[in-house]
Formats: sequence, structure tokens, C-alpha cells
Amino acid sequence: MNSSPALACASPFSGIDKRNVCLKRRLFTLLEFFAAWSILFITSANGAELTNGSFRIELGTSPSGLPIVTQGNWVGSDVPAFTDSGDSLDLTSWLPETLIPDGSAKIKSDPWKLSENDSFVLGQACANLSNGIKLTWIIELSKVSSLFRLHVRLTNHSVATQTIDWFPAWAAAWQIPNGADWVRSWPALSYNRVEKELSAGARVRLGSELQSSDVSSDGEGATPYWTVGGKSARLYFGLEWCGGWSAKLQGEDNGFSFVVRLPSSDTQLVLNSGEAVDGPSVIVMPATGSDDSESRRAWIGQTRVLANSVYHGERPSFPLTYNHWYSIGFDVNADFLRRQIDSMGAYGFDAFIVDAGWYDAVGSWQPDPSKFQPGEFESILKSISDNGVKVGIWSCPQFTTAKRKRLPPEVDDPPYYEDFVGGYLLDLADSGFTDRLTSHVAMLRDRYLADWWKYDQTFFSATTRAGAMRNVIAFQDALLAVRQANPDLAIENCQSGGRMINALTTMATQATWLSDGGLTGLRHAQQNIQLALGALDFLSPWAVYRWTNNLDQMDPQNDELTRLYCRSAMAGTWGISADLSKIPDHQQSMIVQEIQNYRRMNPIKLASLYELLEPTDGAPAAGVTFYDGRRKRAAVILYRWDSKQAFAQLVAIDKLRTTSSYLVTDVDTGASTTVTGDDLLRDGVGVQFGANRMSALLFIEAAN
Repeated sequence: MNSSPALACASPFSGIDKRNVCLKRRLFTLLEFFAAWSILFITSANGAELTNGSFRIELGTSPSGLPIVTQGNWVGSDVPAFTDSGDSLDLTSWLPETLIPDGSAKIKSDPWKLSENDSFVLGQACANLSNGIKLTWIIELSKVSSLFRLHVRLTNHSVATQTIDWFPAWAAAWQIPNGADWVRSWPALSYNRVEKELSAGARVRLGSELQSSDVSSDGEGATPYWTVGGKSARLYFGLEWCGGWSAKLQGEDNGFSFVVRLPSSDTQLVLNSGEAVDGPSVIVMPATGSDDSESRRAWIGQTRVLANSVYHGERPSFPLTYNHWYSIGFDVNADFLRRQIDSMGAYGFDAFIVDAGWYDAVGSWQPDPSKFQPGEFESILKSISDNGVKVGIWSCPQFTTAKRKRLPPEVDDPPYYEDFVGGYLLDLADSGFTDRLTSHVAMLRDRYLADWWKYDQTFFSATTRAGAMRNVIAFQDALLAVRQANPDLAIENCQSGGRMINALTTMATQATWLSDGGLTGLRHAQQNIQLALGALDFLSPWAVYRWTNNLDQMDPQNDELTRLYCRSAMAGTWGISADLSKIPDHQQSMIVQEIQNYRRMNPIKLASLYELLEPTDGAPAAGVTFYDGRRKRAAVILYRWDSKQAFAQLVAIDKLRTTSSYLVTDVDTGASTTVTGDDLLRDGVGVQFGANRMSALLFIEAAN
């Protein structure tokens, strides 16, 4: 996604894609098998073909001259995953009017050219537009799965600068087997599944302003993920882009059309002579069948392979983290941190994150001398590390402290001041931000022993010196440079509480903050449940990060509420924010017991095979059932949702091997029952909720 001088039809790889990469094949033996198949390139007068031995993409040209993906199918199958439905899209779907040559409805494009790198087989085609602009279409098919990426590049071959009104990502009209019936999406910051009809003529608009998953002033905004489905096929979509975006979908006969672009307000691009700029990548994964859990598992698994091969970073995991923010906020000091360290041993934390408030000023990143004696902050962090716990540090290095009348040149123009952190936003595009960020993270690791970095706060403002698109590219390049330089660093994607969730950030980081929330107890538990179960519909479990706040402020004798609150954060990655020194022994023992349950569940969750019981009005319960990759274990979490009475909840168990027998254990009651896989498939599991029971946790394991 770098912008750089380019020749016609230049290489489609950004710096992050040029690196030699090594797939972690031990994670996916089936995908390793596919990768061993030969990679074939086939070209002809009418088009070209990409294949990885298991999935094939046919490339061609539309009657109006547009390079298109004509078909995608599984090798050996007579049924395509999708097929181009003709010329329902014109040039105005792809291009701003000023770039369409002579107002023509047709263009002349070069033939598809094929190549490969370590992770992909690629096709690219070019066409000359008006004013010396060249458009390059780029498609990248994974070497090990059916997942592929689509994006375009604009190159300025004229001697004059060119203003780009809006930037295309991709457009197409595809048919899928037995038609497209619906499109599923997830609103920003709430993640309640929204499913809309996609019959012929139906229109659906998705998008976000300024940041990739934010809510605009009118209350609208979506995360950049959506799924199109019908009776027998699905297409999963994700956008690798941290800024604002727009997607328009329309139902067509037996299929749908889509146009993904950056609106004018999120482009603001002036293209210099000889310069090339790549736009967002649209990730697509076709799936067969109508089983949510199976197709979702494929989506998460294939994006995980993409993350390993392109973005690198630590393997997925489910740490237990501590963060002081919701307990004491900016008022953190040496005494408070020492009390937490003295009290944390019983919990077995994997990471201890020092959030905002530890520094003297943004841009300085020195320990606040009013809170820490010289060397004291470093000594505290060393004691955490010496206990085998990862040290985490919060920072917002995109801001600097300055006087309004004497702003340094690296501050953006017009200046954007953030009261929350007391600093001015840097000009990301023209301040050497990649070097700044990598140096900043290196300092955190060297001086403060940080093995966990939490980035936060606003990165983009509506009006800037360089324009919205350049700032997004500058941030993405910097984040990926940090990722490349620190493969063992855990990165927490917070960014003002879930406002920059997208396929790039979720693949390049380990944990994703879904939403802010300083509540505690029942109300916050319900928020955790709704957010986590909604986000699990499209994000991996390890990316879904929720918190239990201020357990020390709850009734320590209310065991049912303590269990519920702990379990409300256990479907994904769990963090605790509290004054640990104020938690009494009995409540601590309850929390520690749930931590043990959390760790027992996590290996099962890693397979990303699960069925969701989403919270809905009137439903007595909500929850999730996880299955391990071998289909020999399961874990069920149930939450009381919209019932105040006793009830029985039936849980379908349909992903375990029917040829085995299983021990079903309710960890709260201690009751265990041995049943056959056939019985589980036929009858499921019934869970009794007495009038006072607030949650349930069951483990299902193969009997000896």
C-alpha cells in the first residue's frame, strides 16, 4: 500500500509482500497438502487462469473492455463458486468521471499478466485512462486456499499532478449457485448481526467515515466485513483498510453486484507525476453449503494463514491480561502498581498492561516524575517481567505536546488537538511516521521491557495537509513495519475503543478492543455478552477482547454474579481491570476458579469451530458452543439473557464424532453424564437454570 514512483503495470507488491515468508504449515495440515500441489498459469487470447491445485480463478475481459474475474471454482467440481454475470457495471462504477477517456463507455486494457510470490499467484491487467492516469487491476489468489485479494493501483504518467476525486477498490457482478438471498453485516461498535434481503433490485449500503469501523454523527456505520449468502453458497468479504470506505450491493438475477470505493471525503488524493498509489484490498472467500459454523471456521482459518504468511506476528493465543484503566484511570502511580503486583500472583496473569497516565507528556514518553521516583517505573516493570508476566505499555505516538503558537513542522495542518491526551496530531504522511513509530516501539521494548503494546486514540482527522488517503497509508505502512520488526510483540488494537477494526488490523495484531465501557457487574456483563457473541460472527475468538471491570466494587458474596461476569469475557480473550488488593479471599477464589475454566476452554476455542446462540429479545439464554479441531471435545457457555424465571435450555451438539462416547460435565453442579455421540446429535444437551442461576459452563470430552 505504499505510494511510490512506478512504471506501467508495475509490481503489485508492497514492501510487506516482498519479504521472504514461511507459512506456519504445522497449523493447517490440510492447507499444507494443498500447498504441495503444483501452481499453474494458463493464458490464452481471451483471458488467463490462476490456480493453486484446489481452487481456480478464470480471468477475462468484459464487452466494455474491463478486466474481470469471469469465474471461480473448485478444481474437479462442475459447480462454480461464483460466475461473472455480464456487463451490468459500467465505467462509472469503477472510475471518477474525470478519469473516463473522452466520456467513452469502453476502454482498452492490456492482457492479463501472471506471476507469483511466496504466498500468492497473481494476475494484473492495465488500462490507460484520461490525463495520463493508468489503472492496474490486481488479483492475488492464496497458494493454499480459496481466499483471494482484489485491489487496484493508479499511476500518474503525466508531468502534472492529478486530483483523484474518489478511489476505486473493486466492482463486480457475480452469480452464485442457487442465487444470493441475503447480505449479512455488523454495525460498528455494537456488532449485532444485520441481515438484509438481496433479491433482484434490493440495495444495501455499508460504510464508515474517517475510520474503518466508526459510527457517524447520524448513528450509522459498519465494520468492513460482510457475507453474501443463499441456499447453497456463500461469499465472505473483508476490507484491508483503516480509513473510511463505502460499499454498495444490489441484488441481481441469481446473484448480486457490488462496488467498493473510498468516498471523496476519505480520498483527498493528489497524485504526483510518476507516482503510483495502491488502494484498499478486498478479501474474498467463497464457501459452499449453508452451515454458519463450518463456513465461518473456513473464513477464520484462511485469514489466519494469510496473517501468518503476509503479516507475521505471534501465534494466536488467549492470554489473561491485567490493565489498571477502569480501576484508577490516569491516576495510576507507583503505590497503586506495587499493590497490584503484590496481589496478582493468585491469578496467573499472562500480561500486565500499564495504560494511560504513566508518562509525563505525549511525545516525551518519560515516566511522570510526580508519580514515580527516578528509575522507579523501570524497576516496577522489571519486577513484573521477572515474574514471567509480559509487560504491556499503552501509548499514542501519533500525538506530540506543543505550544499552540509554536507548533513544530511535524504537526498536521490544520492542527488537531486532542484534549484527552493533551497533544497535537502529527502529519502522518509527511513526518517520517514509519521511522517514528518503529523507533518508539523499540524504545518501549528496550527501556520499559514491553512485550505487549497497546495503541490507542485518534489517528485521522477530517481535514489534513496530505489528505485522508495518504494518512491512512502512512499509518498502515508504519504498523506493518512495527509488526515486521517485532514478530514476538503482542499488539493490542484499541484505537479509541474499536473504531479501527478491519481485516488489516485484525490480522496484524493479537487482540482487538471491541468497545469502551467503564461499567461493572450485571449491566456490563450483558454488554460483554452482546458484543462478544456479535463479533464472533466474523472475527476470530482470539481477536475478541472483553473486560471484567472493578470486581472489587461488586458484592463479594454474590457467587452467581461473579461467575456470570467472569464468563461474559471468556468467549474470546479475557482481561481484568480492578484494584486487586481490595478483592476479598472468597471472591478471589471464585475468580481463580473461573480463570482455570477459561484456560481449560482455550485449546478448544483455538479451532474456531463454534455455534452461536445470539442474544435476542425474549430469548431466555444466549451463549456459544465451541468444538475442538478433532471434533472430540466441546465447551458450552450459556448466559441467562431475557428471563427472570426458571427455565431449561436445550443446546444442540452436532459437530462431535458420533462414533465416540462422551462425558458431559456441568462444572457448577458437578453433575456428569456419559452419552453416545449419536445421542448427542439426536437429543442435544439440556441445561437447567433455576430461578437464581445466571450462567452455565459445560465441558464435553471423549470418555475413556
